[in-house]
Amino acid sequence: MMKRILADRTSQIDASGIRKVFALAAELKDPINFSIGQPDFDVPEELKEAAIKAIKAGQNKYSQTSGDNLLRERLAEQVKNEFGWQNPAILVTSGV
Repeated sequence: MMKRILADRTSQIDASGIRKVFALAAELKDPINFSIGQPDFDVPEELKEAAIKAIKAGQNKYSQTSGDNLLRERLAEQVKNEFGWQNPAILVTSGV
């Protein structure tokens, strides 16, 4: 007789809800994905090349929590020009 190495309760483990939805969507013809932001199109060549260039230049570290300094400076300049705000506090985050 083989020794059991898994607890009986492991048989109760089920796929997560999102995995079940993905499995269902895989069976549909041309589903539209409104879930977690997975693009349904290829990355443009220009962006691929820019990413490769940045990685080769060593720009593959996490950015500051408040966002890239150069981007924040450019956005602050734009806010000053468009809205007349002096010294706007700019925070860049991911998301919607």
